[in-house]
Amino acid sequence: MSLGELIKQHSMKSARSLKLLELMEAEITKDPPELELKLKGSDKLLIPKELIVIAEHLCEVKQLVHLKAGSKTEVGKQSFDMTITMMPHPLPPPNNTPHDHPSKLEVALADRSFEMKEGGLHYINDDKKDDLLKKGDKVMVMTFDGGQKFFIIDRIVQY
Repeated sequence: MSLGELIKQHSMKSARSLKLLELMEAEITKDPPELELKLKGSDKLLIPKELIVIAEHLCEVKQLVHLKAGSKTEVGKQSFDMTITMMPHPLPPPNNTPHDHPSKLEVALADRSFEMKEGGLHYINDDKKDDLLKKGDKVMVMTFDGGQKFFIIDRIVQY
């Protein structure tokens, strides 16, 4: 084989391995952490977890967040009716009997800003359950690395 043919053969092989990204539908066949999926139209080919990459929002990941109000706000106010009971003091009767003073207490948080320095972010779905992948979910998958890796982008929802 000549050098030119060898270069041509190697170039063709390289071009085939540089397969462009491809989007395809798939279905989750095993729950994480033993994740497995099957591509639509290929019921026998199961993709093992070692070849799967998953978008972070579909995984059990805890993220720290910092929240800050954009402007001052009235968070709320609460009023309480209460009675203050004064205990006897060391004076001679009748001044040493307990007696009550009606009172009202109001706690207002008007014109206050709030800031949460550190908190957690946990994804949940509409049913208030963890928003993790599970068996039977339909997902959109992108292949890369010459078709040797599969990136789960997101779930597919159809109406």
